[in-house]
Amino acid sequence: MYRYVRTTLSAISSVTAYAYMNVNVNAYSTRSTSTTMRIPAARRISRSTFTTRLASSATTSTWQDVPLEEYQAMLSTAETAVREAGKIILTNLGCSSNANNDANANSNDVCEIKTSIKDVVTKYDKEAQDIIKNVIQTAYPEHRILGEEDVDPGAAASEKALSVALEANDGFMWIVDPIDGTANFSSGLALCGVIVSVVYKDQTVIGVCYDPHADELFSAIKGQGAFVNGDTPMYVQQSIDDISDSIINAGCPADPNAFETSMRGMLALNSKARGLRVIACTALTTAWIARGSLTAHFGYDIASWDLAAGALLIQEAGGKITDLDGSPYTLKTRNMLCSNGLVHDQVLEALREADAVEFERA
Repeated sequence: MYRYVRTTLSAISSVTAYAYMNVNVNAYSTRSTSTTMRIPAARRISRSTFTTRLASSATTSTWQDVPLEEYQAMLSTAETAVREAGKIILTNLGCSSNANNDANANSNDVCEIKTSIKDVVTKYDKEAQDIIKNVIQTAYPEHRILGEEDVDPGAAASEKALSVALEANDGFMWIVDPIDGTANFSSGLALCGVIVSVVYKDQTVIGVCYDPHADELFSAIKGQGAFVNGDTPMYVQQSIDDISDSIINAGCPADPNAFETSMRGMLALNSKARGLRVIACTALTTAWIARGSLTAHFGYDIASWDLAAGALLIQEAGGKITDLDGSPYTLKTRNMLCSNGLVHDQVLEALREADAVEFERA
């Protein structure tokens, strides 16, 4: 089904010419078979016209009403932003360890404790977020931004911040985690990355996870498949359909009750899965599931800036993500299981039997 938008062009020889922008709304429900997605020039509209048009129909428009070209432009902006933030990671990896080894430095000036010794932030998280926000605001000054470093520490604060932001959001909102895996980053472990996602109203439409150490940029536009470094399609593991062949990553939450619950899950899965990992970087684990390097990942009290982009990557790569209680994933989901889909129910059942599906915050 096609929707035709009439755009008046300049008068030529006293004859008024018309061009019609033909937007195929079904294009978003079928993955593109081409790795290069381009929109014909005749179908392009200016950014100001696009913004005005969406604003006038904010109460009725859906993510499918947005031209694919506009999503591509936003993806390009997101890619630029994460690569710039990635430079901060590469330059300052191991900042806390380096400070500890410098007699004239104070590691507390570099790495601060937020809610517990397992939940930390560095000055480079803030620098990276400022860089990302500057790139976004330069291209899209009218869009909202929800950044981790602008929110008070703690699970309850992050949960509330998302709810407030979604309630106020009637258009596009960018959700940013400038350095995911900060503890790894500050200690010198190359298990950290940058996450940027774009939400239209309450739907994640763009997801980007960047691993600067391997220079791998994982990206997806809703309905268009998932890719690594722009042109290589990604798919979840297709051949593993039994939990016994799976490599599963477990969450490492800061909350002690959540951690205890995660450990119950690990103990239950240890005798059922081929291998367990605790990588503590959702950017990488979700991207690796989408790429087919990892089978599943379960976690607790995960903030939207950690999960939104990776969830889209996995869905677009053919995988599955749900709440640990089995209900469908939404932006507000915090206890989650994501997988290649084929072992999903087996992992959920093992977690249920181990009473590792929910917990009460300490």
